[in-house]
Amino acid sequence: MIQVRPERTNGRVSGFTVRGHADYAAAGEDIVCAAVSAVTLTAALGLKDVLRKAGTYENEAGILTVRLTDPLDEATELIFQTMLTGLAEISRQYPQHIRILE
Repeated sequence: MIQVRPERTNGRVSGFTVRGHADYAAAGEDIVCAAVSAVTLTAALGLKDVLRKAGTYENEAGILTVRLTDPLDEATELIFQTMLTGLAEISRQYPQHIRILE
């Protein structure tokens, strides 16, 4: 199961960790893993390359971690909330394969 753990600072999302595998299908055919990867990596790239937010961006096998060190603003909040909304929809459709830990 994929677990997503948002991190909050003063009530605002300031980072997240995604860990695990969906085990929905064989490697290379797992649409849940692909969807979660696409949503979370796009958010990370938006924060790092588009908004140029300083922080820790780590991506290794089965784990993606993003922790911002720059001050939080409306743009970062919109990216994080959009990511969480997409992940919530994936979780609604595939509840045995992804869990958002708040």
